[in-house]
Amino acid sequence: MSDFQLFSIIINKSIKDDAVDIVLNSNIITGFTMSQVFGYSRKHAKYDIREQVEGYKNFYRLDIIHKTHELDELLTAFKQLDSQFKLKYWVSPISDFGEI
Repeated sequence: MSDFQLFSIIINKSIKDDAVDIVLNSNIITGFTMSQVFGYSRKHAKYDIREQVEGYKNFYRLDIIHKTHELDELLTAFKQLDSQFKLKYWVSPISDFGEI
């Protein structure tokens, strides 16, 4: 079993740059992956008109591999983001990773 896990967090496009700054300024993170994702929900009250018509909201997903004991530090860093939306995240165990 690996001592690493995957932290994934969904962020609004309005705080994307601030989230990237948090990751780049962290001493525990050596890299990350960001991808654009489309969030679907039955709660459309906070969607703008375009999002209501399309049926989804544009978000970004950050994936960060980190050591399991670093999770609290990572969560504390992301709590600094000034977001009007609650940030959704999850943590997944990693059995192995590397480079080929």
